[in-house]
Amino acid sequence: VNTKAEVRFHLASADWIPETARQKMASMHRNKINRAGELIVNSEESRYQMRNLAICLEKIRTMVTEATEKPKVVSKETTQKLIERVEKMNRERLRQKKIHSDIKQSRKADFD
Repeated sequence: VNTKAEVRFHLASADWIPETARQKMASMHRNKINRAGELIVNSEESRYQMRNLAICLEKIRTMVTEATEKPKVVSKETTQKLIERVEKMNRERLRQKKIHSDIKQSRKADFD
């Protein structure tokens, strides 16, 4: 019994999706688009074909929402804070490493 579901979605004729989102979807999922311009989505997660069909439609829905999302704009202050935090963590790590090294060096006996 074959319960696999395959949905073919012609991306160019979907007027309800904005043009920029369609182009972004085409670039993000170019390995799932055939020569006819159809986006092919498969599912065989469930034992029921109708449930697999619903999973395919949900996958298409998430693809569209991912393509229409605006990228987060990170301010310069936020990036500067992140850079400072990473630098502080590295300084602290190196300081702890130096302390550990000094402790190890002090345990060595000098036989010269």
